[in-house]
Amino acid sequence: MSMNKRYFELDLLRGVAVVLMVLFHFGYDLALFGYASYTTTVDMEWLIFRCVVLSMFLLGVGMSSYLAYHEGIDWEKVGIRTIKLSVVSVAISIGSYFIFPTQWIYFGVIHFIMVATIASLAFLKRPVLALILGIGIIVTYVLGYFHLDPLLALSMKYFSIPRYPVDVVSFTPWFGVVLIGMFMMSKELFGLKIQEKGLLVKVAYLGKHSLLIYLVHQPVLFGVFNLIKLIR
Repeated sequence: MSMNKRYFELDLLRGVAVVLMVLFHFGYDLALFGYASYTTTVDMEWLIFRCVVLSMFLLGVGMSSYLAYHEGIDWEKVGIRTIKLSVVSVAISIGSYFIFPTQWIYFGVIHFIMVATIASLAFLKRPVLALILGIGIIVTYVLGYFHLDPLLALSMKYFSIPRYPVDVVSFTPWFGVVLIGMFMMSKELFGLKIQEKGLLVKVAYLGKHSLLIYLVHQPVLFGVFNLIKLIR
């Protein structure tokens, strides 16, 4: 499989995740502004929806990490990316504090991606170990191990972080998904080949700009819903 083909398939995965993410947040906003009676943080179908979307994004994180660095780590590139994600993470935390002061985001998707990308570098030459550890993290989490509740309790006590932020991505089990993504890319996406044409190209284009879309789509949706509210 060529390098360009890998990039297209990875962007396509991200693009599909972007579309689903926007749909999820549209549904979340409908409930937030009182147009729907469901609760996205409680109802099982919405929890599963979020899990699917997040899994797609984080598989992409693992794939991207392996694709970018498996032939050698460019530490300057890693540093620049880390600084960029750090700035975005701080901005998200500050912005969410002003909008949701009791539910501000202290470790959301972007915070997690920043940390997970750095941690994943240790497994670039060990994709099979990444798969085994990834599955192990997820399974043991489901069985009740590797939970970070004690750390959360201490952070709530000493750092005043909220118990239920509007967005949180715990390092366990989600780092396991990143590790599985690394293994998948090491095996060339299990030999998957997708022809670049039509709608798929447009969806892949969204994937190329997934960070930008992530940052702007909710402010846009909030603006639209607030405008509707004002008009009504």
